[in-house]
Amino acid sequence: MSDSAVIEIGRDRNPFGVSGVVRDDDGVPRYTGLPATLVDVVRERALSAPKDEAVVELGGRRLTYAQLWDEACRVAGGLREQGVTKGDRVALRYAAGVDWVLAFWGTVLAGGVVVAVNTRMTDAEVQFVLDDAAVRVDLTPDTPLPIGEPYVADDLTARDVAAFFYTSGTTGRPKGVPTTHEAFIANAENMIRCSGISRDLGSDYRTLVSVPLFHVTGCNSQLLVAAYVGGTSVIMPQLDVATMADIVVVERIGYLITVPAVYALLLRHPAFAGADVSGVRVVGYGGAPIAPTLVQQLQAAFPRRR
Repeated sequence: MSDSAVIEIGRDRNPFGVSGVVRDDDGVPRYTGLPATLVDVVRERALSAPKDEAVVELGGRRLTYAQLWDEACRVAGGLREQGVTKGDRVALRYAAGVDWVLAFWGTVLAGGVVVAVNTRMTDAEVQFVLDDAAVRVDLTPDTPLPIGEPYVADDLTARDVAAFFYTSGTTGRPKGVPTTHEAFIANAENMIRCSGISRDLGSDYRTLVSVPLFHVTGCNSQLLVAAYVGGTSVIMPQLDVATMADIVVVERIGYLITVPAVYALLLRHPAFAGADVSGVRVVGYGGAPIAPTLVQQLQAAFPRRR
């Protein structure tokens, strides 16, 4: 489970019930009947809902699931031409937006392992991560997306590592945390159970990503959950609280997840007063503890939220 949580879960709801869960030979509970890998997740959406919007970069490009699949396959091919094979690490240092998403999915489709690099690190901190992760390809902000002949790795398994996210390093050096395909998909299942939403929401699921994609809240709990249910990730390349209320309305955002500090700024901003946020169904937070008073303010500000 990621570090995100949903405000106000009904007391009669058991989000982590035993439905669809079995214990393996080691006694570890695992979901059954879910896609095996992230490749299966995005391929299924490209086949079943090719014209539905997958990703929106505010001020930039908009991609359908068919476009996301086609372009990510070409990125995968480009990475393979640069020598990336199964298990090789690819550092991802783009700003939040369509290129970040294509690089993420392209690396996965190539059979590689995404190394999500915090773009706010110093050069020395970045170099430590690159060395520690034994990165084969470094996609810097100035590096164009690698493009080649379309490629899809069909030999991946649920237990293969798909990405490394690094800790903040507050008690020492940052530590790379491996996340398997199964773990990403289990997290997505956890999120929808916790939110009380359907796995088949499709285009009705639209979430505003206002936090960095190199963080598990932005990637695991929003971008990948949206792909899992066939919804849309609307990405803010840079946080702009003044426009958030308008974006929620214009982009028909129904599912909000961000850090408590952003909610506090949003509720105090004059642009939020009188904004029609009746379409918001779920309000979640992650990344830091939240004050009970802020929870109460959010419950009042979003009257139709769960």
